[in-house]
Amino acid sequence: MTAKINAAESIRGLACLAVVFSHLAMSFFPFLHHFDPTETTDLNWVYQVHHLPLGFLYSGDAAVFVFFVLSGYVLSYAILKNPEQFQSRLKNMMVKRYPRLMIPALTSCVIIWATLSIVDVDSRHVGLWLQAFAQQDFSFKTALYEGTIGAFLFSDSNINWVLWTMTIELMGSFVLFFLLVLYQWKHAVFWLGSVLVLVLAYMWRGQGFCMGIASFVIGIYIYLYAKQLSACFAVLLLILGLYLAGAHNTSQAYSWLYALWGEHTYDFSNFLAGPIIVYSVLMSPLLSKGLDRPILVWLGKLSFSIYLIHLLMLTLVCIPLFNLFLKWHWSYSQSAICSGVLAILATLVVADIYSRYIDQFAINISQKIAIKILK
Repeated sequence: MTAKINAAESIRGLACLAVVFSHLAMSFFPFLHHFDPTETTDLNWVYQVHHLPLGFLYSGDAAVFVFFVLSGYVLSYAILKNPEQFQSRLKNMMVKRYPRLMIPALTSCVIIWATLSIVDVDSRHVGLWLQAFAQQDFSFKTALYEGTIGAFLFSDSNINWVLWTMTIELMGSFVLFFLLVLYQWKHAVFWLGSVLVLVLAYMWRGQGFCMGIASFVIGIYIYLYAKQLSACFAVLLLILGLYLAGAHNTSQAYSWLYALWGEHTYDFSNFLAGPIIVYSVLMSPLLSKGLDRPILVWLGKLSFSIYLIHLLMLTLVCIPLFNLFLKWHWSYSQSAICSGVLAILATLVVADIYSRYIDQFAINISQKIAIKILK
């Protein structure tokens, strides 16, 4: 099981990098995603990559679904690994979950607000997406609200744009707690409850929210019921998952899927990619062992911190370097790629500090709160 948990951390870390790559693409090479069908590109390599099945390298949405499936799997493991401690672990997790997520999220909002209130970054030469982030102007009150309430209940994320996922991460966790109680009571009720929860999620907040909650539920089912896969089948399944993760509605590599699903191609493919990737890796001793590498596990442990601070780092590091390289008469692509790589390295350094102090502080405080409330 240790190899599986380490592999889960590694997947989380790699998925987090895909989110960063996705946002770099939206900032400098938006045609890679081509969300706007009227958009064009003068860069031949960007056009070619868009039409190849390589989108998994920068698929932020598929990565988010991977996060949700992993959360379902890892939380289930943490609660169920010692059946005799089920109730105590469940109560402990229920108390800890909100402060564990809220403290790092709130801190990121305050840091972004404070930094962008003081620092003026020349974002004229980057894409409109990153330009909008760099030029935001919100109040301290908004930062406090979104970091404590808005992001967690209503997906409000005007300051730190990635916090829209916190609603699903928090509510999905409590759906998981509820379903595990049902599982301990009667398995048939657990199965029925799983379906009912997804129906209610869809009725309440629509398709996107339902897919997020479904990813949590699938993570539970992978932990409870998934069987070990042969190496050959696991590799084929992983390839399928990565292929689906790269889907874009206008990509020629996915024209056959577009003929089936139309405008839903991107959404459905990215959603399906999450559980397929997680299932193929965690249920394969070969793939789990392959991803059980110290540097990847370290990346996974930093993933939440990377996720929270990378947009600020793109603004503070990537944009100025990009401007500098353009002044040196580097090409647009060279400037964007080199500044992006250096920004990622800077993000890893800052994320390591953020993880050691802010994230670990949240873990410690949430544990103290749980002990005090449950004693």
